[in-house]
Amino acid sequence: MVDAPPFRPAGIIDMHTHAGMPRRNAPVDRAVLDSMGPGGVAACVVAAVADAPVIRRDLATRAIKQVRAPEPGECLAATEATLDAYAASGFHIAREPGDIGLDTPAMVLAIEGCDFLEGRLDRLDTMAARGVRSVQLTHYVVNETGDIQTAPPVHGGLTAFGAEAVRRMDRLGIIVDVAHCTEATVRGVAAASSRPFLCTHANLAWPDRPDGGHKRFISLDYARLVAASGGVVGAWIAVLWQERMAGMITHLFRLIDAIGIDHVGIGTDMPAGVAEHEMPDFSRHREIGDALTARGMTAEEVAKVCAGNWLRVFRAVRAGAA
Repeated sequence: MVDAPPFRPAGIIDMHTHAGMPRRNAPVDRAVLDSMGPGGVAACVVAAVADAPVIRRDLATRAIKQVRAPEPGECLAATEATLDAYAASGFHIAREPGDIGLDTPAMVLAIEGCDFLEGRLDRLDTMAARGVRSVQLTHYVVNETGDIQTAPPVHGGLTAFGAEAVRRMDRLGIIVDVAHCTEATVRGVAAASSRPFLCTHANLAWPDRPDGGHKRFISLDYARLVAASGGVVGAWIAVLWQERMAGMITHLFRLIDAIGIDHVGIGTDMPAGVAEHEMPDFSRHREIGDALTARGMTAEEVAKVCAGNWLRVFRAVRAGAA
């Protein structure tokens, strides 16, 4: 396997998006993906939402919750439909680190939630074969892998099946993503995995901030578990209804201060939540790099946060693939 060359500050990688897919079952909007080049974005990770058929947003509280149990095969079908839509867009899909560069923007396929597995680890092999390179264990449904932050715990952390899924992903060269998992679940992942893992979109809990007490925000200990693996936490905008873009920058710097510049990246979750209006495409991504530079960071430090840290994890995980 040939590694990608060292990343330059001009390139940004957004480690968690639904770019070009504003609604379930909609075709991919190529105009959003085509904004990557002008926005200085070298790659975006695009996530198929496995539990999409059975979750809905409460318009009054803005909270997303499970509304019914999935039918057999329903979450798998939803996942495959989204991945098919991204493939049909004709946009460049990066399967390896060396497929990412500044000249041709790329997307990296991911899945949000292991609800599609239904007890079958071989489905991870199938997804890896079709180019999926990052899988999030849980989303808004408590599935067979572990507990979620937005519902009462059921399993007490990572399940035995969840641990087997993590080890299978390590062997397949799929990045494990612990976003939405409880801290107990993340401790289980840390024990089961031999690779760096990610929390692609979260901010540190900060109750004194207008948007700082969200259930999906994480403790310092949680963030340190990710960093200790060699992994990365992605600063998140989707739930910053009052703070918006400026708030994401503030949270990003707070993560850097807490766990170090080698373990922080960008995970906007666009166009979810407030990102639908603040970051509907990639045109504002350059502002993130500009904010880092304005804070006095060196070009090397900016490159780490904007792309290099995530790319380092991608390389490490792919290098360990059987």
